[in-house]
Amino acid sequence: MSKKTSNILEEVPRKIKIFIFLLVFIVGIGVLGFKFLEKVTITQAVIKTAESFAFIFNAEAGLSKSLEIFLALFGVFLLWWIFWGFFDIVSEGTLSEYLKTSRFFSRLSKMKNHYIIAGGGRVGEEMAQSFSKSKKPFIMIEKDENKVTKLKKKGFSVLCGDVEEPDEEILKQANVKDAKAIILAMPETEKNLLVTLMAKEINPEIDVYARADNSAFVSKLKKAGAKTVIVPEVAAAEKLLKEFD
Repeated sequence: MSKKTSNILEEVPRKIKIFIFLLVFIVGIGVLGFKFLEKVTITQAVIKTAESFAFIFNAEAGLSKSLEIFLALFGVFLLWWIFWGFFDIVSEGTLSEYLKTSRFFSRLSKMKNHYIIAGGGRVGEEMAQSFSKSKKPFIMIEKDENKVTKLKKKGFSVLCGDVEEPDEEILKQANVKDAKAIILAMPETEKNLLVTLMAKEINPEIDVYARADNSAFVSKLKKAGAKTVIVPEVAAAEKLLKEFD
Protein backbone atom coordinates (compact mmCIF):
# COMPACT_ATOMS: atom_id res chain seq x y z
CA MET A 1 0.00 0.00 0.00
CA SER A 2 1.36 3.42 -0.94
CA LYS A 3 2.14 5.96 1.76
CA LYS A 4 -0.52 8.30 0.36
CA THR A 5 -3.23 5.64 0.49
CA SER A 6 -2.16 4.60 3.98
CA ASN A 7 -2.33 8.22 5.18
CA ILE A 8 -5.81 8.71 3.70
CA LEU A 9 -7.13 5.53 5.33
CA GLU A 10 -5.71 6.60 8.69
CA GLU A 11 -6.18 10.38 8.66
CA VAL A 12 -9.79 10.73 7.46
CA PRO A 13 -11.37 8.45 10.11
CA ARG A 14 -9.15 10.02 12.79
CA LYS A 15 -10.22 13.56 11.86
CA ILE A 16 -13.90 12.65 11.65
CA LYS A 17 -13.71 10.98 15.07
CA ILE A 18 -12.16 14.17 16.51
CA PHE A 19 -14.89 16.31 14.90
CA ILE A 20 -17.66 14.08 16.29
CA PHE A 21 -16.07 13.98 19.75
CA LEU A 22 -15.74 17.76 19.93
CA LEU A 23 -19.29 18.26 18.66
CA VAL A 24 -20.73 15.83 21.21
CA PHE A 25 -18.53 17.42 23.90
CA ILE A 26 -19.65 21.03 23.37
CA VAL A 27 -23.33 20.14 22.83
CA GLY A 28 -23.21 17.83 25.84
CA ILE A 29 -21.85 20.60 28.05
CA GLY A 30 -24.73 22.87 27.02
CA VAL A 31 -27.50 20.28 27.34
CA LEU A 32 -26.35 18.84 30.66
CA GLY A 33 -25.51 22.28 32.00
CA PHE A 34 -28.94 23.77 31.30
CA LYS A 35 -30.72 20.61 32.46
CA PHE A 36 -29.16 20.65 35.91
CA LEU A 37 -28.83 24.41 36.34
CA GLU A 38 -32.37 25.31 35.29
CA LYS A 39 -34.07 21.95 36.00
CA VAL A 40 -35.53 21.68 32.50
CA THR A 41 -36.20 18.70 30.23
CA ILE A 42 -33.62 17.36 27.77
CA THR A 43 -35.59 18.84 24.88
CA GLN A 44 -35.66 22.28 26.51
CA ALA A 45 -31.96 22.00 27.31
CA VAL A 46 -31.21 21.22 23.65
CA ILE A 47 -33.24 24.27 22.56
CA LYS A 48 -31.42 26.52 25.04
CA THR A 49 -28.07 25.19 23.82
CA ALA A 50 -28.99 25.91 20.19
CA GLU A 51 -30.17 29.39 21.16
CA SER A 52 -26.85 30.07 22.87
CA PHE A 53 -24.99 29.07 19.70
CA ALA A 54 -27.23 31.59 17.88
CA PHE A 55 -26.40 34.34 20.46
CA ILE A 56 -29.94 34.30 21.88
CA PHE A 57 -29.62 34.79 25.64
CA ASN A 58 -32.47 34.19 28.11
CA ALA A 59 -30.79 33.90 31.49
CA GLU A 60 -30.45 37.14 33.44
CA ALA A 61 -27.55 36.20 35.71
CA GLY A 62 -25.76 33.39 37.49
CA LEU A 63 -24.23 30.19 36.15
CA SER A 64 -26.84 29.88 33.40
CA LYS A 65 -25.80 33.27 32.04
CA SER A 66 -22.14 32.24 32.18
CA LEU A 67 -22.95 29.01 30.34
CA GLU A 68 -24.77 30.95 27.61
CA ILE A 69 -21.78 33.25 27.13
CA PHE A 70 -19.36 30.30 27.13
CA LEU A 71 -21.38 28.48 24.46
CA ALA A 72 -21.78 31.64 22.40
CA LEU A 73 -18.05 32.34 22.37
CA PHE A 74 -16.08 29.11 22.72
CA GLY A 75 -18.87 26.87 21.43
CA VAL A 76 -19.49 28.81 18.23
CA PHE A 77 -15.74 29.04 17.57
CA LEU A 78 -15.46 25.27 18.00
CA LEU A 79 -18.44 24.61 15.74
CA TRP A 80 -16.94 26.78 13.00
CA TRP A 81 -13.60 25.01 13.35
CA ILE A 82 -15.35 21.62 12.98
CA PHE A 83 -17.35 22.88 9.99
CA TRP A 84 -14.32 24.24 8.15
CA GLY A 85 -12.25 21.18 9.00
CA PHE A 86 -14.88 18.91 7.49
CA PHE A 87 -15.29 21.29 4.54
CA ASP A 88 -11.54 21.04 3.85
CA ILE A 89 -11.72 17.23 3.77
CA VAL A 90 -14.60 17.37 1.28
CA SER A 91 -13.27 20.20 -0.91
CA GLU A 92 -9.77 18.68 -1.21
CA GLY A 93 -11.29 15.42 -2.38
CA THR A 94 -9.82 13.53 0.57
CA LEU A 95 -13.21 12.24 1.73
CA SER A 96 -14.19 10.98 -1.73
CA GLU A 97 -10.73 9.39 -2.10
CA TYR A 98 -11.18 7.71 1.29
CA LEU A 99 -14.62 6.35 0.33
CA LYS A 100 -13.30 5.20 -3.04
CA THR A 101 -10.30 3.49 -1.43
CA SER A 102 -12.46 1.86 1.25
CA ARG A 103 -14.82 0.46 -1.38
CA PHE A 104 -11.81 -0.82 -3.35
CA PHE A 105 -10.39 -2.74 -0.37
CA SER A 106 -13.85 -3.99 0.57
CA ARG A 107 -14.27 -5.39 -2.95
CA LEU A 108 -10.81 -6.98 -2.75
CA SER A 109 -11.64 -8.77 0.50
CA LYS A 110 -14.65 -10.39 -1.20
CA MET A 111 -12.81 -11.56 -4.34
CA LYS A 112 -12.53 -15.31 -4.82
CA ASN A 113 -10.95 -17.48 -7.55
CA HIS A 114 -9.27 -14.40 -8.97
CA TYR A 115 -5.84 -13.88 -10.50
CA ILE A 116 -3.05 -11.83 -8.99
CA ILE A 117 -0.50 -10.26 -11.32
CA ALA A 118 2.67 -9.33 -9.46
CA GLY A 119 4.56 -6.77 -11.51
CA GLY A 120 3.16 -3.98 -13.65
CA GLY A 121 5.80 -3.99 -16.36
CA ARG A 122 5.32 -4.96 -20.00
CA VAL A 123 4.60 -8.62 -19.23
CA GLY A 124 2.23 -7.83 -16.38
CA GLU A 125 0.36 -5.27 -18.47
CA GLU A 126 -0.05 -7.75 -21.33
CA MET A 127 -1.51 -10.26 -18.89
CA ALA A 128 -3.88 -7.62 -17.55
CA GLN A 129 -5.02 -6.74 -21.06
CA SER A 130 -5.70 -10.42 -21.78
CA PHE A 131 -7.63 -10.94 -18.54
CA SER A 132 -9.68 -7.80 -19.17
CA LYS A 133 -10.72 -9.03 -22.62
CA SER A 134 -11.66 -12.46 -21.27
CA LYS A 135 -13.51 -10.91 -18.28
CA LYS A 136 -11.38 -12.76 -15.74
CA PRO A 137 -11.24 -11.18 -12.26
CA PHE A 138 -7.75 -9.99 -11.40
CA ILE A 139 -5.75 -7.56 -9.30
CA MET A 140 -2.30 -6.19 -10.08
CA ILE A 141 0.48 -5.42 -7.60
CA GLU A 142 3.12 -2.82 -8.50
CA LYS A 143 5.45 -0.84 -6.24
CA ASP A 144 6.27 1.99 -8.67
CA GLU A 145 3.66 4.72 -8.06
CA ASN A 146 4.11 6.18 -11.55
CA LYS A 147 3.37 2.81 -13.12
CA VAL A 148 0.41 2.36 -10.78
CA THR A 149 -1.06 5.67 -11.94
CA LYS A 150 -0.65 4.73 -15.61
CA LEU A 151 -2.18 1.28 -15.09
CA LYS A 152 -5.16 2.73 -13.22
CA LYS A 153 -5.76 5.17 -16.08
CA LYS A 154 -6.05 2.14 -18.35
CA GLY A 155 -8.81 0.81 -16.13
CA PHE A 156 -6.89 -1.86 -14.22
CA SER A 157 -7.33 -2.54 -10.51
CA VAL A 158 -3.90 -2.04 -8.94
CA LEU A 159 -2.47 -2.28 -5.45
CA CYS A 160 0.55 -0.10 -4.82
CA GLY A 161 3.16 -1.88 -2.75
CA ASP A 162 6.09 -4.29 -2.68
CA VAL A 163 4.94 -7.86 -3.16
CA GLU A 164 7.83 -9.21 -1.06
CA GLU A 165 6.99 -7.19 2.08
CA PRO A 166 8.16 -9.24 5.09
CA ASP A 167 4.73 -9.16 6.76
CA GLU A 168 3.00 -10.31 3.56
CA GLU A 169 0.60 -7.36 3.93
CA ILE A 170 0.24 -6.64 0.22
CA LEU A 171 -0.45 -10.30 -0.61
CA LYS A 172 -3.08 -10.44 2.11
CA GLN A 173 -4.65 -7.23 0.81
CA ALA A 174 -4.87 -8.91 -2.61
CA ASN A 175 -6.71 -11.74 -0.84
CA VAL A 176 -4.18 -14.33 -1.93
CA LYS A 177 -5.76 -16.93 0.36
CA ASP A 178 -8.82 -17.07 -1.91
CA ALA A 179 -7.03 -16.49 -5.22
CA LYS A 180 -6.98 -19.04 -8.03
CA ALA A 181 -3.51 -18.18 -9.31
CA ILE A 182 -0.68 -15.68 -9.01
CA ILE A 183 1.40 -14.63 -12.02
CA LEU A 184 4.89 -13.48 -11.05
CA ALA A 185 5.80 -11.19 -13.93
CA MET A 186 8.70 -9.45 -12.21
CA PRO A 187 12.12 -9.64 -13.90
CA GLU A 188 13.94 -10.45 -10.63
CA THR A 189 13.98 -14.24 -10.34
CA GLU A 190 15.07 -14.19 -6.68
CA LYS A 191 12.04 -12.06 -5.83
CA ASN A 192 9.76 -14.42 -7.78
CA LEU A 193 11.21 -17.34 -5.84
CA LEU A 194 10.57 -15.64 -2.49
CA VAL A 195 7.02 -14.63 -3.41
CA THR A 196 6.29 -18.17 -4.59
CA LEU A 197 7.16 -19.45 -1.12
CA MET A 198 5.13 -16.70 0.56
CA ALA A 199 2.05 -17.26 -1.60
CA LYS A 200 2.19 -21.05 -1.13
CA GLU A 201 2.50 -20.62 2.63
CA ILE A 202 -0.70 -18.54 2.75
CA ASN A 203 -2.59 -20.56 0.14
CA PRO A 204 -1.11 -24.03 -0.57
CA GLU A 205 -3.70 -24.60 -3.33
CA ILE A 206 -2.83 -21.52 -5.39
CA ASP A 207 -1.32 -22.00 -8.84
CA VAL A 208 1.91 -20.07 -9.33
CA TYR A 209 3.10 -19.01 -12.78
CA ALA A 210 6.58 -17.51 -12.57
CA ARG A 211 9.10 -15.78 -14.79
CA ALA A 212 12.82 -16.63 -14.59
CA ASP A 213 15.72 -14.73 -16.08
CA ASN A 214 17.68 -17.92 -16.81
CA SER A 215 17.09 -21.66 -17.02
CA ALA A 216 19.11 -22.39 -13.87
CA PHE A 217 16.25 -21.14 -11.69
CA VAL A 218 13.47 -23.18 -13.31
CA SER A 219 13.94 -26.23 -11.05
CA LYS A 220 14.25 -24.05 -7.94
CA LEU A 221 11.02 -22.23 -8.70
CA LYS A 222 9.21 -25.49 -9.34
CA LYS A 223 10.53 -26.98 -6.10
CA ALA A 224 9.24 -23.86 -4.32
CA GLY A 225 5.78 -24.58 -5.69
CA ALA A 226 5.56 -22.89 -9.09
CA LYS A 227 3.29 -24.74 -11.50
CA THR A 228 4.77 -23.21 -14.63
CA VAL A 229 8.03 -21.32 -15.14
CA ILE A 230 8.77 -19.28 -18.27
CA VAL A 231 12.21 -18.09 -19.34
CA PRO A 232 11.41 -15.29 -21.86
CA GLU A 233 14.66 -15.57 -23.81
CA VAL A 234 14.36 -19.36 -24.14
CA ALA A 235 10.69 -19.12 -25.09
CA ALA A 236 11.53 -16.54 -27.76
CA ALA A 237 14.35 -18.70 -29.14
CA GLU A 238 12.10 -21.77 -29.29
CA LYS A 239 9.46 -19.80 -31.15
CA LEU A 240 12.03 -18.60 -33.68
CA LEU A 241 13.42 -22.10 -34.17
CA LYS A 242 9.95 -23.40 -35.03
CA GLU A 243 10.00 -21.06 -38.02
CA PHE A 244 12.87 -23.15 -39.47
CA ASP A 245 11.04 -26.46 -39.19
